[in-house]
Amino acid sequence: MILPLLRSLYDSRSALAWTPSQYEIALKEIELFSLSSQVYHLMKHRGIDQTPDFFAEKLREKYTKGLHQNLFMKHKEQESINRFESEGLKVIPLKGVHFAERYFGYFAARVSSDIDLLVPASQLDASIACLQKMGYRFEIIKDHHARLHDKDGLMIELHWTLDKQHWSDLHIEPFWRDAEVFKEYSYVKQMSDLHTFYFICLHGARHQMDSIRYLLDIVQMIHQCGDKLSYKELMEQAAYDKTSKRIQAALSIVYQQFPHLHEIKPLPFCVIETHWSYDVIKYAKLGIRTKHYFLYKFFFKHLIFDTIRHQMKSLRRAY
Repeated sequence: MILPLLRSLYDSRSALAWTPSQYEIALKEIELFSLSSQVYHLMKHRGIDQTPDFFAEKLREKYTKGLHQNLFMKHKEQESINRFESEGLKVIPLKGVHFAERYFGYFAARVSSDIDLLVPASQLDASIACLQKMGYRFEIIKDHHARLHDKDGLMIELHWTLDKQHWSDLHIEPFWRDAEVFKEYSYVKQMSDLHTFYFICLHGARHQMDSIRYLLDIVQMIHQCGDKLSYKELMEQAAYDKTSKRIQAALSIVYQQFPHLHEIKPLPFCVIETHWSYDVIKYAKLGIRTKHYFLYKFFFKHLIFDTIRHQMKSLRRAY
């Protein structure tokens, strides 16, 4: 039910003619995937106000709550990158309020619950120590990130690369080489649009595209960046990193659900079958697993790797 609403926000030809009961169902699904902030912001930004009062009011209520949370997250992220800058440590903010501000146009357009920072592997220990001086407690180093939290439970993850190390041969150097100046900082950078898009696709695929949030981030970036995203360069880097299959999977799902994107920015490859469907991920969120769920899980557990070497690493992972 939620996908027709989202399509209408990005494609004016997909106008809705819904009954109040359909909006009620959409509200439940929006809450299921924590999309209230995105939907409210997009509707407001695009001037769409032909919805029932109860629908708009509920979205506004959730958006306001998310705004307060993101205001806090913005402060905490700012505090941490200021500390990195003062200590001369390189850092790149990932996702979170930075992503919302840059690509949705407002820090509260996308709710965040933790902070993700990219740091050079050579500075990981110094970066951990930097956060510990701020009162964060070291928790664990796992896969491709170190995790710390403060006394109130706020989590910061320090990533030294952007993919699990046994899943690909991802080269992190280009992300740093092409990083752009961020505001007035010397040591705080932001990834290029192309590398941000690459990361967002990889991140969604790593989570098996199991939330509409991952689709919406990709659609928003395509609309926001347009010609600044070179699919040729994207796929060349993905081939070099051995992540091509996952980039293709993420974009195939997005383009299947938002077909107007084919007109805006055609894919350089044929859409592939992933066994993903909205019903599968919705029912999985509700604790219901159908036979289609296991086909989808099998694909994302075992068939998204570019090499046999990386695929073999997946065989012992449980469902």
